[in-house]
Formats: sequence, structure tokens, C-alpha cells
Amino acid sequence: MKKDTLKEFGKLFYDFAKIIFAIALITPAIKGDSISVTVILLTVVIVAIGTYTINKGAKDE
Repeated sequence: MKKDTLKEFGKLFYDFAKIIFAIALITPAIKGDSISVTVILLTVVIVAIGTYTINKGAKDE
């Protein structure tokens, strides 16, 4: 893959993480439930994958 493509995939992972995090905060607030730790951990993992992908695309190979 090209470097720019990897960077864009990393940004896509960041966008997915933001959406998941927002849903994880808004839904429990409306229903009156507690925030799920599993969803927060999933968000952290997705951000880590995005960071890895961006860094891999930024490398000078």
C-alpha cells in the first residue's frame, strides 16, 4: 500500500473510534445506565490501531 493510503486508513480508524466513543457516552446518558467499560476499551484499541497505521504510513521506507 502507498504511504498516503495507510495514513488515510489510520484517520478512518480515528473517526470510527470517535463515533463509537460518542455513542458509548450518549446512549447511557439518555437511558440512565452506566457507561460500559468494554466499549471504552474497544475505543482505545481502535485508536491504537489507527495510530499504528498512521505511523506505518509516515515511515520513510
